[in-house]
Amino acid sequence: MDQQAETSIEDALRRLGSNLPGLVRHRLLNSLTNFAQAARLIDLDPGMAAFRALTGEEEAATALIKAVQFRKYEHANNFKHRDHFHKAAVMACVGAVATTVRPLLGEFKLLFDFRSTRVDLRVPLRALAAEMPDDYAFQPVEPLGMTFTREGLPRHELYSDALAELAAASSFEGIRKMVSAAANERNLLLYASDGGPPICNMTSAWLNHRKRRAQVMLVVAVMVLQTRQPLPMVQEAILAFLGVIAKLPTTIAEPEDEDHSQQRTQQ
Repeated sequence: MDQQAETSIEDALRRLGSNLPGLVRHRLLNSLTNFAQAARLIDLDPGMAAFRALTGEEEAATALIKAVQFRKYEHANNFKHRDHFHKAAVMACVGAVATTVRPLLGEFKLLFDFRSTRVDLRVPLRALAAEMPDDYAFQPVEPLGMTFTREGLPRHELYSDALAELAAASSFEGIRKMVSAAANERNLLLYASDGGPPICNMTSAWLNHRKRRAQVMLVVAVMVLQTRQPLPMVQEAILAFLGVIAKLPTTIAEPEDEDHSQQRTQQ
C-alpha cells in the first residue's frame, strides 16, 4: 500500500465515520487522530509517538468490537472493549483472517460509497482464473458475506493454522503468549527498570505497519455496520476470537523488572 493509497483510505474513513453510530464513530475518529499525532511526535518524542500509535490501534479494535455488538452478533457480548487482552485478541484474529483470505483474492480494490456509507470489494476474475481478461471482476453483495471452508475442519478451527503461523512469525510460542505480550506492550514504553531507562526503537516503518493494521480493522468495522444481515466471515472470526480469549489470563500482569537494553518495540 503506497502513501497515496493510505491517505485515500484515511480520508475515506473520516468521511464514512461521520455517518456511523456514535459508539463506533468516536473510536474510529480517535484512532485516526492518534496516528496523526504519532506521526508528528516520532522525531520529537518516539516513546510518546509509539504510545499514540498503540492507542490508535486499540481504538480501531474497539471500533470493530462495538460494530459487532451494535449488529448483535451471536457471542458479541463476550467481547470486553476495555480489556487490553481482548483488543489484542481482536487484532490477532483480524490478522489471521486477512492472512487466510488475502491469497485467495489476489489483487483487489476497495470501493467507498459515501452516500450509502458502504465499503465494497472488487476482485479481478484473474485472481480465480489466470486466463480471464484484466477488465473482468466480481463484486460480492457483501464483502464479508463470503465463507471459506476446509474439508474435515470445523468452523471454529477455520483460522487456527493462521493464528499459529501469526504467532510463530512474531517469535512467540503460541497465540496466547503473542496476545499477552501485545496487551502488555504499552507498559514497556515509558517506565524505567532496575537495568536502566526505557528504550524505544520506533521507526516510521513500524508506525506505518501499525497504521495499516488499524485501517484494516476500521474498514471491517464499516463493513459490519453496513448490513443488518449476519455475515459468515464475521461469525467465523468471532469463533476464532472465542478460542483465543479462552486461553488468556483475565488481567494484565505487571511487566517483569528486566533490563530494558534487552527489550525493543515489536513490529
